[in-house]
Amino acid sequence: MKKLIAVLAPLALALTACVATDTTTGTTSTTQSATQQLGTAAIKIAINAKCTTELNTIPAWQNATKLMTATQKQNIQTEICGCVSDKAPQSVTAVDLATAAIDPAARNTIVSNAVTKTINACVAEAVK
Repeated sequence: MKKLIAVLAPLALALTACVATDTTTGTTSTTQSATQQLGTAAIKIAINAKCTTELNTIPAWQNATKLMTATQKQNIQTEICGCVSDKAPQSVTAVDLATAAIDPAARNTIVSNAVTKTINACVAEAVK
């Protein structure tokens, strides 16, 4: 997980260097937007990894997947964690994103809280 973030963060930073800014409309808002997008992308990756780990520890998930094939289990897990990756960042503030970029311990807490807030709703959606 840490290796993945260590590889993706520099790549994302390099890609944001390609973002063009319009000097007449203000570069600060464009830069903030690019930084927020980068932070959101990094958080989504971390959330997806945390979701997989968290999902496998839920007793109801363990019971529900006992009779599934590995492919069925993987497909539903992908659907649930995709949902969590999409919804969880909505509960993360810009301040949280900035903190997560600097402090790995805070990042883990922010990711864990975001996953906890959304995983049950996404499991319910997948079961319907």
